[in-house]
Amino acid sequence: MPAPGGNTTETPTAASGNPNWQGNGADGSYYRVFDFKLTPDMTTADLDNPSSALSKLITYIVKGAASASQYVSVVNGGGATELQIQIRDDSIFVPGGDAANAQKGFRRTDVLPAIDKSRALTGVTTFHQTIRLDSSAPLVLTHGYLLASIELPSGDHVWDIMAGSDFDSENTAGNPTSNSQTIRVRDLGGNTLYSVSLSYGQAYNFGITVDWSANTLTVYASSGNGALSQVAGPTPNDLKAASANGQGEYHIQLIKFPLPDPNDPVAQRGDVPHKGIQEPITQEHVSFSNVFVSSGSQT
Repeated sequence: MPAPGGNTTETPTAASGNPNWQGNGADGSYYRVFDFKLTPDMTTADLDNPSSALSKLITYIVKGAASASQYVSVVNGGGATELQIQIRDDSIFVPGGDAANAQKGFRRTDVLPAIDKSRALTGVTTFHQTIRLDSSAPLVLTHGYLLASIELPSGDHVWDIMAGSDFDSENTAGNPTSNSQTIRVRDLGGNTLYSVSLSYGQAYNFGITVDWSANTLTVYASSGNGALSQVAGPTPNDLKAASANGQGEYHIQLIKFPLPDPNDPVAQRGDVPHKGIQEPITQEHVSFSNVFVSSGSQT
């Protein structure tokens, strides 16, 4: 369902779910500038080998203290090869190894694809990803989950994909928000551009176009093997994104936001990386495939 007032134009384009798609336009104006190409010969063990073809597609993995293969795995099933990103009780990131800065509020694992910023974060580029949730590792939807984003040095997101509940520092009862059963594409200001009902086992294809010069976002979406359709935009992004040209990191990720801790002062509860409540995790993961960045006009 598009966000209220959003653009509902059904403009067919290529599906992120089609691994053979190379881009629209006979003139070659729409082409891949980065391809996180997962192949059937890749294995989970490759994540611990910096010389492997898989590791060369990754700039960095944000994770807990264990090896990368304990949080990220390669899954070869009946369909596309997927990268499965998991969070555990020890999925606590410690920036710079400084225990005082440990992100105890989050449970997080992020994979940062090795994009060339000079090509992926300038001009007009589209970020494609197929996301699938698994009923054997369900998300706890009273919490919020960040699934993908372009993160700026400031910590702001040019865009992001969220699921579950929005964080509310007053919600100490841990009640789900009205949009908890959805997956949402948002702009830098946290405004929902597109929302779709969350179903386990369903492949969700997203293509998010950033016009870095005009500071606009356009969202394309489909499910399964369906062709992408324009579902929102182009819409102006927050002015903070206007100076983001050439900056930022692309994340595919699973970040579980905390619930507010009633024992924390209200003014501190918004420090979600470091504050809040996390219940023990049984099993929670998300799977990604068909991750690539394309450049040029989406026509």
